[in-house]
Amino acid sequence: MTPYEILVGAEHRLTELVEALDVTDLARPTPCAGWDVRALLSHTLAGIEVFAASADNGPGPTSEDMFGGGDRIGDDPVGATKRATSRSQAAWADLADPGAEVNTILGVLPMGKMMAISAFATIVHGWDLAIASGQTVTELPAGLLAHARAVAEELVPPLRGGQDHSLFQAELPAPADATPTQRLMAFLGRPTA
Repeated sequence: MTPYEILVGAEHRLTELVEALDVTDLARPTPCAGWDVRALLSHTLAGIEVFAASADNGPGPTSEDMFGGGDRIGDDPVGATKRATSRSQAAWADLADPGAEVNTILGVLPMGKMMAISAFATIVHGWDLAIASGQTVTELPAGLLAHARAVAEELVPPLRGGQDHSLFQAELPAPADATPTQRLMAFLGRPTA
């Protein structure tokens, strides 16, 4: 899979998960401490748009929008998801120079890495959403899983818990019979049992 195909696959999967939500699911707790489904989805969509803004040079959400818990979905989670993912896919479709650097809320990063991180975050938060809303959680497709694992191994360790405003909790032990997806989520500090 190309990096763009991974991004599209992750965003398509997220959209399907959001389409399966019931309005009562929005208040459910998630594997992300302190966030319910509404806050998690708002954060996820803000992230998708922040990364898209890096690619299309348009306006995008702020760090406060991403991490402040504000509502970005209103009464139309599906519409909000489709708007964010449509912008993302249009922004990344014709990436001319993956090595071009851009200033982001994560610091100065190459555009190709920004797209990879966007796909990674969408994959992981899609899993969080499925768990929180009681949807059937299956093994991630091989291409998405391999991508998420590779990005996680590079990105996550310096962003682990124990630091101010850490983005990831400490790694949790995975059960002996854990699937590859469960092992990835345990690496990211999510409970898998």
